[in-house]
Amino acid sequence: MKLGKLSIALAFGLALALAALTPDKASAGGWSQDIQVYNPSCTNGDDACWKIAQAAGLEVVTYTALDKADKKHHICVSFPHLKDSYWVGAAYGIIEEGKRLGQKITLMEAGGYTQLEKQIAQIEDCIANGADALVMAAISNDGNVKQINEIRGKGIPVIDLINGVKTSVDAKSLMSYYSMGHSACKWVADQHPAGSGPVKIAWFPGPPGAGWSTGGDAGCNDAVAGSDVEIVQTKWGDTGKEIQLKLVEDVIQSQTFDGELELNYIVGVGPAIEGAIATLRDLDLSGKVKLAAYYYTPGMHMFLQQGRMDFAPTDQMIIQARISIDQAVRLLEDKGYATGGRPEFGDTGRVIEHAQPIAIGVTPANIKDFDTSTTLAPKGWVPSFSVD
Repeated sequence: MKLGKLSIALAFGLALALAALTPDKASAGGWSQDIQVYNPSCTNGDDACWKIAQAAGLEVVTYTALDKADKKHHICVSFPHLKDSYWVGAAYGIIEEGKRLGQKITLMEAGGYTQLEKQIAQIEDCIANGADALVMAAISNDGNVKQINEIRGKGIPVIDLINGVKTSVDAKSLMSYYSMGHSACKWVADQHPAGSGPVKIAWFPGPPGAGWSTGGDAGCNDAVAGSDVEIVQTKWGDTGKEIQLKLVEDVIQSQTFDGELELNYIVGVGPAIEGAIATLRDLDLSGKVKLAAYYYTPGMHMFLQQGRMDFAPTDQMIIQARISIDQAVRLLEDKGYATGGRPEFGDTGRVIEHAQPIAIGVTPANIKDFDTSTTLAPKGWVPSFSVD
């Protein structure tokens, strides 16, 4: 089945129907989930692959995880940070799948998107302590390249999780953030086609230089092209709540003229939307500006339930994380990719797996049908940094 010719709205509707196929969190056996695979696989770091693969249509297949591993391996997992609930959800997927497969997991977080050197040092230490594989959510799509190449040169497989890197890897478990940014901004553009009257967006894509945020930025800009939507300000910054709040406050102040706010939408990262809700409330402007995130967190879930924001897509980060651990074990035990893999972009001769969950667009109208177990860690769950 191909999704390339379906509208985003239809794809989201299909995803809602498929969302019930959730991994059994308590099961000792394997789980299965309908996902999408890239053909060609965008696993060699060439950004040109994304649009080509998506234009060809992303194939929907059933990902069936291993029932068990043959032995315990040491898998290092590196995250940019755990400062927001998005990464806590991803950590939940990593830890739970590591436990299910009986693996030794060392989870590291660098403390933020400005901490590239710390991430590199943490990974270096973990590899030196006998790692068999690395699952990496890179801080920088090019800043981590040299280290990845060195690690793979030692025969240690590297799985690219969530963020993306501009070099060859052994498997990818990540959603195209071009698609995520495109979906959020297309949701706006669809309501304001050319000739309907101009509207203004403030856009908060996230940290500069990260693969996911630059992809999201490209997707958003492409989505509004040809519509009556104007992106009046783009504000880059780390996803820490205080940083995003300050950016939102600055934009609202600079878009206020003679006491009137000239802004129709705020679209961006979760912490920016949280900051916008608080700031607009304090200024008695709640409901005057529509709000859309381009990924999902517990905060977005709560605000959608309350009708205080309007749209958020989820990339089902728990599923992405689970897949990455399953991919690592399969590579270490030479068991083959769950989906068989697809030819890599650029005629490299490699057959590699690039898997992603199916995006789900959530609104106040359909939130009651949304299965949160693919996206949100259980309430009160606290990340552990090692499983042995």
